Amino acid sequence: MNSIARSHMRELLETEQCMTCASVFDPLSSRMAESIGFKVGILGGSVASLMSLGVPDITLLTLNELANQARRVCSASDLPVIVDGDNGYGNSLNVMRAVEELEYAGASVITLEDTILPRPFKGPALSLISVEEGKTKLKAAVKARKDPAFSIFARTHALESQPLDELLTRVKAYSETGVDGICIFGISDKDKLAKISEATDLPLMLISYGDVDLGTPDELAQQNVRIRLNGHRPYEESVKAIYRSYMELHLGNEYSETEKSAQDIIKKYSQSCKYSDITTDFIFPANTQT
Repeated sequence: MNSIARSHMRELLETEQCMTCASVFDPLSSRMAESIGFKVGILGGSVASLMSLGVPDITLLTLNELANQARRVCSASDLPVIVDGDNGYGNSLNVMRAVEELEYAGASVITLEDTILPRPFKGPALSLISVEEGKTKLKAAVKARKDPAFSIFARTHALESQPLDELLTRVKAYSETGVDGICIFGISDKDKLAKISEATDLPLMLISYGDVDLGTPDELAQQNVRIRLNGHRPYEESVKAIYRSYMELHLGNEYSETEKSAQDIIKKYSQSCKYSDITTDFIFPANTQT
Protein backbone atom coordinates (compact mmCIF):
# COMPACT_ATOMS: atom_id res chain seq x y z
CA MET A 1 0.00 0.00 0.00
CA ASN A 2 1.08 3.57 -0.70
CA SER A 3 0.02 5.31 2.51
CA ILE A 4 2.00 8.47 1.64
CA ALA A 5 0.06 8.93 -1.59
CA ARG A 6 -3.30 8.26 0.08
CA SER A 7 -2.71 10.71 2.89
CA HIS A 8 -1.59 13.33 0.39
CA MET A 9 -4.70 12.72 -1.71
CA ARG A 10 -6.92 13.28 1.31
CA GLU A 11 -5.15 16.57 2.00
CA LEU A 12 -5.52 17.68 -1.62
CA LEU A 13 -9.26 16.96 -1.65
CA GLU A 14 -9.69 19.30 1.31
CA THR A 15 -7.98 22.23 -0.42
CA GLU A 16 -9.76 24.66 -2.72
CA GLN A 17 -7.98 23.83 -5.95
CA CYS A 18 -8.82 22.07 -9.21
CA MET A 19 -6.08 19.61 -10.19
CA THR A 20 -5.41 18.43 -13.72
CA CYS A 21 -5.31 14.64 -13.68
CA ALA A 22 -2.53 12.83 -15.55
CA SER A 23 -3.42 9.63 -17.38
CA VAL A 24 -0.84 7.09 -16.16
CA PHE A 25 -0.61 3.51 -17.35
CA ASP A 26 2.76 2.00 -16.36
CA PRO A 27 5.55 2.63 -13.83
CA LEU A 28 7.49 5.05 -16.06
CA SER A 29 4.46 7.22 -16.79
CA SER A 30 3.64 7.29 -13.08
CA ARG A 31 7.15 8.51 -12.24
CA MET A 32 7.21 11.03 -15.07
CA ALA A 33 3.88 12.54 -14.07
CA GLU A 34 5.03 12.93 -10.46
CA SER A 35 8.40 14.39 -11.46
CA ILE A 36 6.83 16.89 -13.86
CA GLY A 37 4.57 18.16 -11.11
CA PHE A 38 1.18 16.51 -11.46
CA LYS A 39 -0.57 16.05 -8.13
CA VAL A 40 -2.83 13.17 -9.15
CA GLY A 41 -2.98 10.48 -11.83
CA ILE A 42 -5.54 7.99 -13.09
CA LEU A 43 -5.33 4.46 -14.45
CA GLY A 44 -8.29 4.35 -16.81
CA GLY A 45 -10.16 1.14 -17.48
CA SER A 46 -10.00 1.57 -21.26
CA VAL A 47 -6.24 2.14 -21.13
CA ALA A 48 -5.71 -0.80 -18.76
CA SER A 49 -7.64 -3.03 -21.18
CA LEU A 50 -5.42 -1.95 -24.07
CA MET A 51 -2.25 -2.31 -21.99
CA SER A 52 -3.09 -5.76 -20.62
CA LEU A 53 -5.09 -7.37 -23.43
CA GLY A 54 -4.76 -5.19 -26.51
CA VAL A 55 -8.55 -5.00 -26.78
CA PRO A 56 -10.95 -2.06 -26.62
CA ASP A 57 -13.04 -1.26 -23.57
CA ILE A 58 -15.58 -4.09 -24.00
CA THR A 59 -15.52 -5.41 -20.41
CA LEU A 60 -13.03 -8.23 -20.96
CA LEU A 61 -10.48 -7.01 -18.41
CA THR A 62 -10.79 -8.90 -15.13
CA LEU A 63 -10.44 -7.47 -11.65
CA ASN A 64 -7.20 -9.40 -11.09
CA GLU A 65 -5.70 -8.03 -14.30
CA LEU A 66 -6.66 -4.49 -13.34
CA ALA A 67 -5.31 -4.92 -9.80
CA ASN A 68 -1.99 -6.25 -11.11
CA GLN A 69 -1.57 -3.28 -13.43
CA ALA A 70 -2.63 -0.88 -10.67
CA ARG A 71 -0.07 -2.39 -8.31
CA ARG A 72 2.75 -1.70 -10.75
CA VAL A 73 1.60 1.85 -11.44
CA CYS A 74 0.91 2.77 -7.81
CA SER A 75 4.10 1.30 -6.36
CA ALA A 76 6.35 3.10 -8.85
CA SER A 77 5.99 6.54 -7.24
CA ASP A 78 4.27 8.53 -4.52
CA LEU A 79 1.81 10.02 -7.02
CA PRO A 80 -1.76 9.53 -5.77
CA VAL A 81 -3.44 7.32 -8.39
CA ILE A 82 -7.15 7.01 -9.08
CA VAL A 83 -8.10 3.58 -10.41
CA ASP A 84 -11.16 3.19 -12.60
CA GLY A 85 -13.10 0.36 -10.96
CA ASP A 86 -15.79 0.27 -13.66
CA ASN A 87 -19.04 -0.86 -12.01
CA GLY A 88 -17.22 -2.92 -9.38
CA TYR A 89 -17.28 -6.01 -11.59
CA GLY A 90 -20.78 -7.08 -10.60
CA ASN A 91 -23.14 -6.77 -7.67
CA SER A 92 -22.49 -5.44 -4.17
CA LEU A 93 -20.42 -8.47 -3.19
CA ASN A 94 -18.22 -8.02 -6.24
CA VAL A 95 -17.88 -4.34 -5.38
CA MET A 96 -16.56 -5.24 -1.93
CA ARG A 97 -13.98 -7.54 -3.51
CA ALA A 98 -12.97 -4.82 -5.98
CA VAL A 99 -12.44 -2.35 -3.15
CA GLU A 100 -10.32 -4.84 -1.22
CA GLU A 101 -8.15 -5.71 -4.24
CA LEU A 102 -7.56 -2.14 -5.43
CA GLU A 103 -6.96 -0.85 -1.91
CA TYR A 104 -4.34 -3.58 -1.46
CA ALA A 105 -2.86 -2.69 -4.87
CA GLY A 106 -2.06 0.80 -3.60
CA ALA A 107 -4.73 2.94 -5.23
CA SER A 108 -5.50 6.23 -3.53
CA VAL A 109 -8.99 6.49 -5.02
CA ILE A 110 -11.38 4.06 -6.66
CA THR A 111 -14.23 5.23 -8.88
CA LEU A 112 -17.35 3.06 -9.09
CA GLU A 113 -19.92 3.75 -11.79
CA ASP A 114 -23.64 3.15 -12.12
CA THR A 115 -23.59 1.39 -15.49
CA ILE A 116 -24.74 -2.13 -16.35
CA LEU A 117 -21.68 -4.08 -17.45
CA PRO A 118 -21.07 -6.13 -19.47
CA ARG A 119 -23.51 -4.93 -22.07
CA PRO A 120 -26.50 -7.32 -22.23
CA PHE A 121 -27.36 -9.31 -25.34
CA LYS A 122 -29.11 -6.97 -27.79
CA GLY A 123 -28.99 -4.31 -25.10
CA PRO A 124 -28.49 -0.57 -25.61
CA ALA A 125 -25.00 0.90 -25.64
CA LEU A 126 -25.58 2.39 -22.18
CA SER A 127 -27.86 1.22 -19.39
CA LEU A 128 -27.89 2.40 -15.80
CA ILE A 129 -28.70 0.50 -12.65
CA SER A 130 -31.43 1.90 -10.44
CA VAL A 131 -30.64 4.61 -7.93
CA GLU A 132 -31.47 2.16 -5.15
CA GLU A 133 -28.98 -0.41 -6.40
CA GLY A 134 -26.39 2.29 -6.93
CA LYS A 135 -26.72 3.37 -3.31
CA THR A 136 -26.51 -0.23 -2.10
CA LYS A 137 -23.32 -0.88 -4.05
CA LEU A 138 -21.68 2.30 -2.77
CA LYS A 139 -22.58 1.48 0.83
CA ALA A 140 -21.03 -1.96 0.31
CA ALA A 141 -17.88 -0.30 -1.02
CA VAL A 142 -17.60 1.95 2.03
CA LYS A 143 -18.11 -1.05 4.32
CA ALA A 144 -15.34 -3.01 2.57
CA ARG A 145 -12.75 -0.25 2.96
CA LYS A 146 -10.07 -0.96 5.57
CA ASP A 147 -7.81 2.08 5.25
CA PRO A 148 -9.80 5.24 6.07
CA ALA A 149 -7.41 7.23 3.86
CA PHE A 150 -8.53 5.23 0.81
CA SER A 151 -11.10 7.36 -1.05
CA ILE A 152 -14.19 6.14 -2.88
CA PHE A 153 -15.81 8.23 -5.61
CA ALA A 154 -19.27 7.50 -7.00
CA ARG A 155 -19.16 7.87 -10.78
CA THR A 156 -22.33 8.43 -12.77
CA HIS A 157 -22.95 8.27 -16.50
CA ALA A 158 -26.47 9.66 -16.22
CA LEU A 159 -25.62 12.72 -18.35
CA GLU A 160 -25.20 10.46 -21.38
CA SER A 161 -28.75 9.17 -21.43
CA GLN A 162 -30.88 10.87 -18.78
CA PRO A 163 -32.28 14.37 -18.18
CA LEU A 164 -30.51 16.65 -15.75
CA ASP A 165 -33.07 16.03 -12.99
CA GLU A 166 -32.24 12.33 -13.02
CA LEU A 167 -28.53 13.11 -12.76
CA LEU A 168 -29.13 15.43 -9.81
CA THR A 169 -31.24 12.77 -8.11
CA ARG A 170 -28.36 10.33 -8.41
CA VAL A 171 -25.78 12.86 -7.21
CA LYS A 172 -27.84 13.63 -4.11
CA ALA A 173 -28.54 9.96 -3.39
CA TYR A 174 -24.94 8.84 -3.86
CA SER A 175 -23.72 11.69 -1.65
CA GLU A 176 -25.60 10.14 1.26
CA THR A 177 -23.84 6.76 1.12
CA GLY A 178 -20.57 7.68 2.84
CA VAL A 179 -18.47 8.05 -0.31
CA ASP A 180 -15.78 10.72 -0.50
CA GLY A 181 -16.56 12.32 -3.85
CA ILE A 182 -18.72 12.36 -6.97
CA CYS A 183 -17.36 11.74 -10.47
CA ILE A 184 -19.35 13.11 -13.42
CA PHE A 185 -18.70 11.60 -16.85
CA GLY A 186 -19.32 13.52 -20.07
CA ILE A 187 -19.87 16.98 -18.62
CA SER A 188 -19.66 19.80 -21.18
CA ASP A 189 -22.09 22.48 -19.97
CA LYS A 190 -21.27 25.18 -17.42
CA ASP A 191 -24.88 25.64 -16.34
CA LYS A 192 -25.30 21.93 -15.64
CA LEU A 193 -22.05 21.95 -13.69
CA ALA A 194 -23.33 24.78 -11.51
CA LYS A 195 -26.45 22.78 -10.65
CA ILE A 196 -24.41 19.67 -9.92
CA SER A 197 -22.17 21.66 -7.60
CA GLU A 198 -25.24 22.92 -5.73
CA ALA A 199 -26.57 19.35 -5.32
CA THR A 200 -23.68 18.03 -3.21
CA ASP A 201 -21.10 19.18 -0.71
CA LEU A 202 -18.66 16.46 -1.77
CA PRO A 203 -15.58 17.06 -3.95
CA LEU A 204 -16.25 16.70 -7.66
CA MET A 205 -14.23 14.93 -10.32
CA LEU A 206 -15.03 15.78 -13.95
CA ILE A 207 -14.27 13.59 -16.98
CA SER A 208 -14.60 15.03 -20.46
CA TYR A 209 -13.05 14.57 -23.88
CA GLY A 210 -12.09 17.07 -26.52
CA ASP A 211 -12.17 20.85 -26.39
CA VAL A 212 -14.64 21.48 -23.55
CA ASP A 213 -14.72 24.85 -21.81
CA LEU A 214 -16.01 24.48 -18.26
CA GLY A 215 -14.15 27.47 -16.85
CA THR A 216 -10.72 28.29 -15.50
CA PRO A 217 -9.15 26.14 -12.79
CA ASP A 218 -9.98 28.84 -10.23
CA GLU A 219 -13.60 28.97 -11.37
CA LEU A 220 -13.88 25.20 -11.19
CA ALA A 221 -12.31 25.15 -7.74
CA GLN A 222 -14.97 27.56 -6.50
CA GLN A 223 -17.60 25.03 -7.62
CA ASN A 224 -15.94 22.32 -5.54
CA VAL A 225 -14.29 20.65 -8.54
CA ARG A 226 -11.10 19.09 -7.27
CA ILE A 227 -10.06 16.84 -10.17
CA ARG A 228 -10.35 17.37 -13.93
CA LEU A 229 -9.52 14.69 -16.51
CA ASN A 230 -9.63 15.48 -20.21
CA GLY A 231 -9.00 12.20 -22.01
CA HIS A 232 -5.96 9.93 -22.10
CA ARG A 233 -3.65 11.92 -24.36
CA PRO A 234 -0.34 10.61 -22.89
CA TYR A 235 -1.25 7.02 -23.76
CA GLU A 236 -2.53 8.03 -27.18
CA GLU A 237 0.65 9.95 -27.96
CA SER A 238 2.76 6.95 -26.93
CA VAL A 239 0.81 4.75 -29.35
CA LYS A 240 1.47 7.20 -32.18
CA ALA A 241 5.19 7.31 -31.35
CA ILE A 242 5.47 3.51 -31.35
CA TYR A 243 3.70 3.25 -34.69
CA ARG A 244 5.90 5.91 -36.29
CA SER A 245 9.06 4.29 -34.88
CA TYR A 246 8.14 0.86 -36.26
CA MET A 247 7.36 2.28 -39.69
CA GLU A 248 10.67 4.15 -39.83
CA LEU A 249 12.63 1.08 -38.71
CA HIS A 250 10.87 -1.19 -41.18
CA LEU A 251 10.77 1.05 -44.26
CA GLY A 252 13.74 3.33 -43.65
CA ASN A 253 13.97 6.08 -46.25
CA GLU A 254 10.95 4.66 -48.06
CA TYR A 255 8.69 5.68 -45.21
CA SER A 256 6.76 8.81 -46.05
CA GLU A 257 5.04 9.91 -42.87
CA THR A 258 1.33 10.50 -43.10
CA GLU A 259 -0.12 11.52 -39.80
CA LYS A 260 -2.39 8.85 -38.36
CA SER A 261 -4.51 9.64 -35.35
CA ALA A 262 -4.04 7.61 -32.20
CA GLN A 263 -7.69 6.64 -32.38
CA ASP A 264 -7.23 5.19 -35.87
CA ILE A 265 -4.16 3.20 -34.82
CA ILE A 266 -5.79 1.88 -31.66
CA LYS A 267 -8.97 0.98 -33.53
CA LYS A 268 -7.05 -0.90 -36.22
CA TYR A 269 -4.92 -3.02 -33.92
CA SER A 270 -7.30 -3.52 -31.03
CA GLN A 271 -10.08 -4.65 -33.33
CA SER A 272 -7.87 -7.10 -35.14
CA CYS A 273 -8.20 -9.44 -32.15
CA LYS A 274 -10.43 -12.51 -32.14
CA TYR A 275 -13.03 -10.86 -29.91
CA SER A 276 -14.15 -8.28 -32.48
CA ASP A 277 -16.15 -10.64 -34.71
CA ILE A 278 -17.50 -12.53 -31.71
CA THR A 279 -18.67 -9.28 -30.12
CA THR A 280 -20.47 -8.23 -33.30
CA ASP A 281 -22.04 -11.63 -34.02
CA PHE A 282 -23.07 -12.78 -30.56
CA ILE A 283 -23.47 -9.71 -28.35
CA PHE A 284 -24.55 -6.84 -30.60
CA PRO A 285 -26.12 -8.38 -33.77
CA ALA A 286 -26.14 -5.98 -36.69
CA ASN A 287 -29.89 -5.48 -36.73
CA THR A 288 -29.98 -4.50 -33.05
CA GLN A 289 -26.90 -2.30 -32.65
CA THR A 290 -27.56 1.09 -31.12
